[in-house]
Amino acid sequence: MNIDDITSELFASVADLIDKWEYLKLQYTGPVSTNWAFRGQPCDYGTLVPSFKRELSGDSFGTAELIEHRLIEAFREHYAKLEDRSDNMPQPDQIRDGYNLRCLSVMQHYEIPTRLLDWTSSFWTAVYFACASEPQSNAELWYYDRWVFEAQRDGDRELNSLIDQSAAPLFEPSFLKRREENLLVELDPRITPRMKQQAAHHTVCTNVFIDHAPLLFELQAASVPDECNHELFGRLIIDSACKSKVLQFLAEEKQITASTIFPDVVGLGRFLRWQFESLRTMLL
Repeated sequence: MNIDDITSELFASVADLIDKWEYLKLQYTGPVSTNWAFRGQPCDYGTLVPSFKRELSGDSFGTAELIEHRLIEAFREHYAKLEDRSDNMPQPDQIRDGYNLRCLSVMQHYEIPTRLLDWTSSFWTAVYFACASEPQSNAELWYYDRWVFEAQRDGDRELNSLIDQSAAPLFEPSFLKRREENLLVELDPRITPRMKQQAAHHTVCTNVFIDHAPLLFELQAASVPDECNHELFGRLIIDSACKSKVLQFLAEEKQITASTIFPDVVGLGRFLRWQFESLRTMLL
């Protein structure tokens, strides 16, 4: 994958972003309306790397998978005993053995590093995440057409359990044991308040260390139907100089702020840590 081939020009104003969103809304994959997923990142990383990879040095798959397994076991044990778990959080039996990826989704809600990568169906929510921190750095906004994963699930029906949002879905396939396949899939149980509030889902790979960007590029290349009239995967850069104006626009016109995006204290704490880093970078 050549990062330049999927990257739009620099977006230097709120108007540029409005025009881009209007353009994306008009795109179609044949007769089916496009279903975009977006991810905002506060710096121009050029990669889509989950937090678990960023937290671990080296590429020891065995060590990483052992750590992940132990974290899942410990989380289940302690989560079941939590006395202050809110009613809108999932019950322990919803993340028991057989639902490892759902367990990772809830762990991510509590700020535990995982192999999951968060996405949202809201363009402006993703823009918020891109602009809410690192004020002196250009941001990036990634997007893909979720159609590519619909096509994938048509070829492997077992994967449908990963997007089942019912109270009693089928057990997940033995996904975490398929490391050598470098299989990237969507996970969309939407079982935590934050995921619901942000209209969010995850991508997750059998390879705990891999960058999701090349895999999304490969999925696009393999899935583009003859009638497709637009790219299925892309990236745009947001100029650091317009971040503060973007945040003001989001608050005034879209009612997107920390209080609307993060419906819990844990999320608010995460936002305030971002704010601390932004202010420290700007003032010191």
